Amino acid sequence: MSGLAAIRALVRAGHEITAFEAGSAIGGMWRYANDNGLSAAYASLQTNTSRRRMQYPSLPMPDAVPEFPHHTDMLVYLEDYARRNDLVRHIAFRAWVEAVRPLEDGWEVVLRDGQRRRFEAVVVASGHYWDPKIPEIPGEFSGAALHVRDYRTPDPFAGKRVVVVGGAQSAIDIVAEISTVAARTTLAASEVHHLLPRRVFGRPFDHFDTAAALLAPLPVARAAMHLMTWVARATPERGDLPLPSHRLFETRWPAVVSEVAQAALTARAFETRPGIAALAGERVVFHDGREEEADAIVFATGYHITFPFLPVHLGRGSGWEFPLYRRILSPHADGLAFIGVVEPGPGLLEIVERQSEWLAEALAGRLPVPEREDMWRAIDAGGERRSRQQFGATGRHTILCNRHAYLRVLARDLRQIRRRARDNPILDRAPRGRNEGDSPQL
Repeated sequence: MSGLAAIRALVRAGHEITAFEAGSAIGGMWRYANDNGLSAAYASLQTNTSRRRMQYPSLPMPDAVPEFPHHTDMLVYLEDYARRNDLVRHIAFRAWVEAVRPLEDGWEVVLRDGQRRRFEAVVVASGHYWDPKIPEIPGEFSGAALHVRDYRTPDPFAGKRVVVVGGAQSAIDIVAEISTVAARTTLAASEVHHLLPRRVFGRPFDHFDTAAALLAPLPVARAAMHLMTWVARATPERGDLPLPSHRLFETRWPAVVSEVAQAALTARAFETRPGIAALAGERVVFHDGREEEADAIVFATGYHITFPFLPVHLGRGSGWEFPLYRRILSPHADGLAFIGVVEPGPGLLEIVERQSEWLAEALAGRLPVPEREDMWRAIDAGGERRSRQQFGATGRHTILCNRHAYLRVLARDLRQIRRRARDNPILDRAPRGRNEGDSPQL
């Protein structure tokens, strides 16, 4: 998703582009069983946000697409986006990037087959949901253990005793699905995120998420949401799930409850325990002292922010933190940018298209970029005001953000370009690339 938006914007701005894709086709995480080995899509996967929030601004989804698209719908849409914008000709497939190294005058990209290429700029748009985060638990487990990245269908768990670890969106979706076939299913979580319904008053709930919410203090926006779901009788049933320790729309984004998950919660189709304290052969010991025999453990415990082809100081985050200027430019090295390393709740495709437009203008020299010291000053300030209010507890450099506040910042920057072009038409006629041969790398 991020890579396609980046290619489109950079090409439209006049840059020369070479994009490397590890797999044999586009689609990223939305290509089920992607041969790049990095997709976390499972067979029943649907988006947890509506069609309107799962589209690029430049290409609305057809009305025939389900309100909450299946992963196959998303793949068809992405392929259509690539075809309409003639993007595939810029992509080298089966091209696994082993290393990206800074040089004095640019960057060197080393491929797995030994090829070495030099570029003036590098754009990382490979996603950050690929490196599984699995907690260290004392003891050993004799059953099967896997991360949700490797989950595909519930069939292998039929008739088995399964523990799912986690309290966020994927944990809720997958524990509900496994409970339809397993002999016993347990969710191990000390707390579970706030839950939101998919629909309110017959409409997708995220349709009510507009920039107007920025005009109201966060407690007012939170109260309005509670009132809306109560009046609509749409408040999700939590079953026996432990309550979150944070307030709604703070620290984490809430989970959106699908019909399958709601049915499982209402029917108490799975048990709930606090987190796992220890493993003992085929037994799992929970923090409340209780033990259960289990055949399998599924960890829905998130991902590390890691880009292993970059030097560690350039490509590794800490928890939720990954410092970037405007959530795009690395403050550590010139000519290094990232697209899509954000957690905005609904609306990621709109963000990556806007980020890409911002980056294309910055690389063309039409959008002023501050010196590195000033970048750090802006980054250390903690991002947009509403984002700081909501997610500041996860770190000054958190990738969590309020999408409306962030989009407003990008729009303000891009308006500067239009004003400068209006005041000085010569700038508008200037070459889009920084110089002939300018070749950002995806």
